[in-house]
Amino acid sequence: MAGNILSFFWGFAEATLFFIVPDVGLSIIALQGVNEGLIACLYALAGAMTGGTMMFYWGRASVEKVTDILHKIPAIRTKDTQKVRADLKASGIMAMMFGPILGIPYKIYASYAYQVTSIFFFLLVSIPARIVRFLLVTYATPYIIHKFLPGASFPSQVQVTLAFWAVFYTAYFFIKRK
Repeated sequence: MAGNILSFFWGFAEATLFFIVPDVGLSIIALQGVNEGLIACLYALAGAMTGGTMMFYWGRASVEKVTDILHKIPAIRTKDTQKVRADLKASGIMAMMFGPILGIPYKIYASYAYQVTSIFFFLLVSIPARIVRFLLVTYATPYIIHKFLPGASFPSQVQVTLAFWAVFYTAYFFIKRK
């Protein structure tokens, strides 16, 4: 249960101002069992949609203020917010589906989505835009760990998974440096 609560708040935090994806926590939970990971995915999704709703309305109320704050978050560059605005204008809310592939945070799409859609359609598209990667991490992590580290203890599995995320974020922050 603690993992589910953590997943909800991590999903919420990352959808608003935090800069580490809930996939990190989901990958650790999934090592305890895929079923536990799947339930945690739903909690992370609910948290992300709650945070996304907040960002949607905050952007609608004061897009300049939210843009200033977004640019203070690590790895969010001016060109990221410009790309989101251009993509939303060109493709509508479906542009949000490509954010995870491009390394563009959901919170940026949420902040500008009001310009092209209603809260209803924003939330509807948020479901696949968020859950696909959550599910991929939840299924892939235990598979990869058990494939390459058969018989490893749970603490060792956690250490390897966290080491992966440390390398991933080191590279991500290097690539996205401002």
